[in-house]
Amino acid sequence: EMVPHGYAKDNKEAAEKAILAGSDMDMESRAYMAELPKLVQEGKVDPKFIDDAARRILIKKFEMGLFDDPYRFSNEKRQKEQLNNQENRKFGREFGSKSIVLLKNQSNILPLSRSTKTIALIGPFGKETSANHGFWSIAFKDDNQRIITQFDGIKNQLDKNSTLLYAKGANVDDQDKSMFAEAVETAKKADIVIMTLGEGHAMSGEAKSRSNIHFSGVQEDLLKEIAKTGKPIILMINAGRPLVFDWAADNIPAILYTWWLGTEAGNSIADVLFGTVNPGGKLPMTFPRTEGQIPVYYNHYNTGRPAKNNTDRNYVSAYIDLDNDPKFPFGFGLSYTQFKYSDMNLSSTNLKGNQTLNISVNIANTGKYDGEEVVQLYIRDLFGKVVRQVKELKGFQKVFIKKGENKTLNFTLTPENLKFYDDELNYDWEGGEFDIMIGTDSQNVQTKRIN
Repeated sequence: EMVPHGYAKDNKEAAEKAILAGSDMDMESRAYMAELPKLVQEGKVDPKFIDDAARRILIKKFEMGLFDDPYRFSNEKRQKEQLNNQENRKFGREFGSKSIVLLKNQSNILPLSRSTKTIALIGPFGKETSANHGFWSIAFKDDNQRIITQFDGIKNQLDKNSTLLYAKGANVDDQDKSMFAEAVETAKKADIVIMTLGEGHAMSGEAKSRSNIHFSGVQEDLLKEIAKTGKPIILMINAGRPLVFDWAADNIPAILYTWWLGTEAGNSIADVLFGTVNPGGKLPMTFPRTEGQIPVYYNHYNTGRPAKNNTDRNYVSAYIDLDNDPKFPFGFGLSYTQFKYSDMNLSSTNLKGNQTLNISVNIANTGKYDGEEVVQLYIRDLFGKVVRQVKELKGFQKVFIKKGENKTLNFTLTPENLKFYDDELNYDWEGGEFDIMIGTDSQNVQTKRIN
């Protein structure tokens, strides 16, 4: 890459610069293999640089025991034990269901009843297999037999008197609408529709930038056509990144972000749809309203002329045509139950530098289901040598609370938690005022100020 970047004239010059800089191994360009012999012959590279590089590589191989047994990490018995290992699959199913994020559940449409008479699964991901492994995964010959599709996962949990219909509706990424009519007719036969949309599994990952991060192809058009039937819709979004889906977020009653959940994807999803698992996942990134809002993140700086509120647009650092906040904030995620935060207490509001701040908060499960909540602790350093972020995540705890019960959670903050790099790259903290925030996500927090 040094050549196209303009740092080296050709592979020969790139190899010379790299070996002299101490780069021991060339993994992709093969420039070392082709060019180093010539560079040594021409006297441009002293053989000691080759020897040093080889020595460092060989030392690591000796340390790993590869000269005693080059196949020491190959074990056919272990390979057979781990391939399609049922304990691993059980764990995969569990963490798949825990990874799902419930973004919307209007009128508590979820969880579904297993005795729902007719359900229609519509969308290009309903019967996908290998796609559930996401990008940079290796396809195996038996993927179609091993990987649990969304269709099979749902069907396996429905009562025997219930029916699951399926229509693909659209391809992942083209303009073909010829399957819309069949999908609409399928939806009309159902009591409830599950739409499975998103982006192709190889659309996010290394070298997969997109200028448009809406649902690819005509999937959003398909969703709007199905919505016209008036049937209740649950939308599942398959993606490896935040997508923009404002119309769906505003018009579809229930939305689950299902990412790419692996071999047990269909079972993980069905566990959440039918309430075997109460979703407790939280978004690990901020979801924008539109591409023009990117980059968007919770721990930004108050630069320019900070807006006073979400709709402040008059000569401030904001959009004149868009609310300032994201569509879904960092840390966001709903549950089938409800959690009420109360009694946030601080051990002191005036501390010395060697003291620890103890923070407690009460969380009550006021809903109808047992559930897990991820309680998040943020701080804001109001003034510093260098501008500080409006929020910094300093701790989080996942807690399981049975319906009707409550728990008190405790957090601690010490000066170590307040450190940052100043304008001279000193890693230290400064005294002053701090906002302490606890909440269910980065936007919905209780706040108290300390000095």
